[in-house]
Amino acid sequence: MPAGLEAESAAEDAPKVSEVLTEEILDELRQTARPHAFGAAARALADAVLALSEDDPEAAVAAGREAKGSAPRSAAVRELLGISLYQVGEYKAARTELAAAQRISGNADLTAMLADVERATGRPEQAIELLRTTDRTRMSADTAAELLVVAASAYGDMGQPAAGVALIRRHARWPAQLADHHLRLAYTEGALAERAGDLDAATEAFARVTRTDPGFFDAAERLERLQRAAPD
Repeated sequence: MPAGLEAESAAEDAPKVSEVLTEEILDELRQTARPHAFGAAARALADAVLALSEDDPEAAVAAGREAKGSAPRSAAVRELLGISLYQVGEYKAARTELAAAQRISGNADLTAMLADVERATGRPEQAIELLRTTDRTRMSADTAAELLVVAASAYGDMGQPAAGVALIRRHARWPAQLADHHLRLAYTEGALAERAGDLDAATEAFARVTRTDPGFFDAAERLERLQRAAPD
């Protein structure tokens, strides 16, 4: 099949924009896209979303940049591009896009990823500062926990794992039924406590994880190793 016909066939097979993007996002694009560029922005953003869902962040970056050219003031476009850049390891560019998306939308949930970008670019103290200056009550429970995980891990990056443990203990709450974000917090606490040499605390944290989900990461193996090493 000639290249032009192949491209035309692929375009026909692509999902409709309205099947990929929510009406809320489409409304935002209508308000923010450059004159006469709504259709191009919507199609490019939909392509970026599909690329991410297919684990192709490089293609998502390309489509996201195309969408940004048509709608540079769209929070949805800037966020999607930032996430795509984060996934390909272009952290400084990701910081620019995520910060722009947060500034436009006021979405505090992006702070967790921005904090992880700070860690990835060798600035763990900035990740901790983001936790200190962010109102976590404005975030979803999942992303608030993720920000705490990132900040505690940043202490580990700085060679202060005990401070990371203390941070989690100061902010975390453990309900009777643990959700996935509680498990991530408890696992991080266990890993940092083990690094700090507090094996009792590490054992307790990994046990908290395995009581809810024995298959969560390698928590069961780490707990077993700690229990074998414990004195009789």
